[in-house]
Amino acid sequence: MARKTEIGKCVHCLRDGRELTSDHMFPKAWYPDATPENLEKWQFPACVECNNQYSKIERDLLNRFALTLDTKHPASAGLVDAALRGVDPNAGHNEKDAAARAARAKKVLAEMYKGEEIPQRQIMPGLGERWGRPEAEQSAIQIPRAGLDAMTEKVVRGLAYREDNRFIEAPYKIDTYVDGAGAEIVREMIQRTGKEYKREPGLEIIRAVAGDDQQSAIYEITFWQQFKTYAMVQQQSSRYDFPQGYRVLGRAERVETGDLWCHQGKEHREWLPAKLIGERQPNNDYCRKVISA
Repeated sequence: MARKTEIGKCVHCLRDGRELTSDHMFPKAWYPDATPENLEKWQFPACVECNNQYSKIERDLLNRFALTLDTKHPASAGLVDAALRGVDPNAGHNEKDAAARAARAKKVLAEMYKGEEIPQRQIMPGLGERWGRPEAEQSAIQIPRAGLDAMTEKVVRGLAYREDNRFIEAPYKIDTYVDGAGAEIVREMIQRTGKEYKREPGLEIIRAVAGDDQQSAIYEITFWQQFKTYAMVQQQSSRYDFPQGYRVLGRAERVETGDLWCHQGKEHREWLPAKLIGERQPNNDYCRKVISA
């Protein structure tokens, strides 16, 4: 018998009446070899469109992360081999797949830095040089900030749904941050009052509820025991409202004709029609007119 299609609300884009699939909070391909076989891989409902968009983001990030992770660390065991297969044309299932793998390899190589080209101040804590090589022999790969923010937001939305059966939606907003200078205060708050949620050894989350409403919270997310990202869920001020009749565009959603954009900040000065269609720009907010069924 054919499986009945589930219709409901997507955790990512918050649209209701969507055909839903099961999305993994921590992507299946990101679990290292050291993951216990009986570990439950957390999942939540997401629409087909958002799930497909995240799959692209996750594949691209894994290809990049695996080139920076410690190959001898149990928390990232096997990921390098998986990433290399993902960019190896010889591992393709057919000509189309082989061509796609070759294109991914070309793109990754084109975005690498070598020696003195490496912007040392932009290296993520935990992903720096660990082999003691002189600078001239070092290489570095770009990690797209937009993709990293999207994955941080995905974990936050997934945990809120799993633990609280809640969608993070207006008037609440997720702000994402990478580890580094300025994270000390947030880290101290989390470690003092936070609760741990783990899918070891690949994913560790600490969440500290920061408000009486039980929805405002601070998150510390550790990937493969080697680097961290942070997020804050808090209510938007009245000055940060989106235009009436519009909804917030999820990070996994692509910008379409008719969407509005505005620079991120404490207040929106002006919402304008989006001209750059396709991938979201990381420093902008987007919204889309709600269409009633």
